[in-house]
Amino acid sequence: MRFLVLSDTHVSAGKVRKALDAVEPFLARVDGVLHAGDIVCPELLDALRERVPRVEAVAGNMDPDELRSELGERRVLEFEGKRVGLIHGWGAPGDLPRRVREAFLGEDGRPGVELVVFGHSHRALWERAGDVWLLNPGSPTDRFFAPFRSVALLEIGSEIQAEIVRL
Repeated sequence: MRFLVLSDTHVSAGKVRKALDAVEPFLARVDGVLHAGDIVCPELLDALRERVPRVEAVAGNMDPDELRSELGERRVLEFEGKRVGLIHGWGAPGDLPRRVREAFLGEDGRPGVELVVFGHSHRALWERAGDVWLLNPGSPTDRFFAPFRSVALLEIGSEIQAEIVRL
């Protein structure tokens, strides 16, 4: 399965079209979208759901109560037999990858997922941390804290592969 991975879109009601313009070229090439929070405007999710067969998302710290209630803040999804943790993240960016990885540790201290998709820092990241892949797509709309705007393309099959795409 192939996904467009987003986070930190921070879209206000009047700017949904602008956000869609940034990601539209990727939508025809994917089976779904994973959004790691700070969506802000629910209409963005509605527009994505009209364009791709599957949209999975969690709420971030900037999302309204309406989205927090609907989406929750942490999810475990399964694709092609691979478990994927989806979370926004919190706190200072320095040790954010460690914190989001630890959020999915089992009672035995071992990872309960093969991949953690997260956001919050606006900084794109694709790296291996022990037994877990970590993917932060960055932000397609906001360069706050980041040197560039970006999304990620994720492919889950017999292996997990991702690519950070600068916009």
